[in-house]
Amino acid sequence: MNETQMIRLFSAIHGTVPFAADAEIFGDLLVTMDSFSAAEDFFTATPPETIGHNMAVAVLSDLLACGIKGEFLINTWNIDSNLPESFYTRCARGIQKVLSHYGVRCIGGDMGCSKPWSWCAAAGGKLTIPAPIRRIASEKIPFDLYASGAFGDANFAAFNKLPMPEIELRSPAPANAIFATDSSGGFVDALENFRRVNPDLTLHLEAIPLAPLPELPFPKEFLLIGGVGEYELIYAMPKGEKAPGQLIGHGDFSNKGIRFPKGKRMTAPPPDYREIPAEKWVDATEKYYREFFL
Repeated sequence: MNETQMIRLFSAIHGTVPFAADAEIFGDLLVTMDSFSAAEDFFTATPPETIGHNMAVAVLSDLLACGIKGEFLINTWNIDSNLPESFYTRCARGIQKVLSHYGVRCIGGDMGCSKPWSWCAAAGGKLTIPAPIRRIASEKIPFDLYASGAFGDANFAAFNKLPMPEIELRSPAPANAIFATDSSGGFVDALENFRRVNPDLTLHLEAIPLAPLPELPFPKEFLLIGGVGEYELIYAMPKGEKAPGQLIGHGDFSNKGIRFPKGKRMTAPPPDYREIPAEKWVDATEKYYREFFL
């Protein structure tokens, strides 16, 4: 079974609503959790401070997408004793720097052992805006789509086995956004998060920002399809209302379909790279690119 199938299985058993929002919403409390390891998250060449920074931003990003900064974080370290104490010290300092930026307090956690190391954290906070922002649109009205920053640099680093870039520290999605998510699984995966819960969504993308990068051995759109996330926020604002970030498209709920600037209508999710052998990632990406971007 793939991740989507497992999410639906557990949601049916526990009575939750899958894919509705980036964080879990329990009354006026928003909570989220995530886990990380060196190989799965392409951290093997990344300095420890950046590892800690990126892990903390990634966890808090789900709350930012819902419109709040959060208040607390609790974490579990599974320690690989082959690594020196200095590695964990530097990771923890990277984590704390992000928590201090957002005013989030680490309230403790648990400790274990594993090889290789892994880190898991839950974060949460009370609503500080009238209502949480979900992936499901709060109103079916014409909108403008914004992105908090550029995409592609994390996928470029993963493809070239380079250190992961440090994730930008962003403000929460605007309180009056009608829907939002983050690009934790890459840009096209974020669009799929919108599409699966808004069956009548009509979206025309116009100007997707890509990070400045060296000349590539493949079309730059590959970096939008890849599954490594930049954790940029993507949010829809009521038509004509200005917002921070870059305007990348517009839409409404008059029909259904997501259209790329020069391509066809998106009718399928991007490749699930966790289900594909690494040696076939490029082929799977090229197939998706030819199907929907050309």
